[in-house]
Amino acid sequence: MRKLMFSLVATTMSMGLIFGSTPAKADVSSRNSAYQDIDERVKKMAQSAAWGGQEYRSHNIKDIELKGNLIDGSMVENSQVLTVSSDILENNLGHTVNMPSTGYEHEFEETTSTTNTSGWTFGYNYNASFSVLMVSASQSFSVEYNMSTSNTHETKEKRKFTVPSIEVPVPAGKKYKVEYVFEKVKVSGKNKIDANLYGDVTYYYNNQPMSPQLLYSVQGLAADKQGFEQVIRDSAVGNDRFGIKATGIGQFSTEFGTRLTRTLTDITDSRNPLKLEKKNVPVEFKTLSTDTRVIK
Repeated sequence: MRKLMFSLVATTMSMGLIFGSTPAKADVSSRNSAYQDIDERVKKMAQSAAWGGQEYRSHNIKDIELKGNLIDGSMVENSQVLTVSSDILENNLGHTVNMPSTGYEHEFEETTSTTNTSGWTFGYNYNASFSVLMVSASQSFSVEYNMSTSNTHETKEKRKFTVPSIEVPVPAGKKYKVEYVFEKVKVSGKNKIDANLYGDVTYYYNNQPMSPQLLYSVQGLAADKQGFEQVIRDSAVGNDRFGIKATGIGQFSTEFGTRLTRTLTDITDSRNPLKLEKKNVPVEFKTLSTDTRVIK
């Protein structure tokens, strides 16, 4: 096992949600009781900010941004190398002969799983999914989180690739070995996940509605901040710049095929094999089936 240094491109998902004072309906029996709907956390924060006879009535989430960043030092890579084909080509004639290697198909499976371990969810009524793209020196991949649940989401893809037969010129009296080696990589780690919420809260005073207050301002007044922080974005103007942020952690694991290598070795003298050529073979992967399931 070895650690692999990655850079990360955070993918942001924006969406508009409107919440009222009534909690979102969710099947809480199917998720960990320690997880709390983020709507309820906003409500509790807003209620704790009421003062001087004010009464919380509702809040309006106008926009949400979900962002992911790699937690430094959390990523680990495991490599698996498989010899998927091997041919022996022996020329007993007195001149060079072009000898064919065996063509073949190879099927394999790739599995990706993600788990929201933040302690909060958006509830099952909302599609709060987003992707995080990670890039290494030679590979890139993405994982998708569903922040509407604390359950693990797993996707399995069955894939295959085809390697055609090739002709290898084998000199007289020589014995060559052609090997194809396929490499798979499994990567696991953790992402820091930010949920930035932009909107306002409506309070009543003497049964009359007051002017809506920004979530940003309410967080500053709240006695119970529910873990929210104030956030300001540069991608908007006016009051739309100001919001609150919830931070959590997601865990991921993914595996994928990376490359196919062909090695040509002269094994005429079995005690002293001579490697003649090693090259990466371009390969096109074809997806045969995809199966997604939720692990509770």
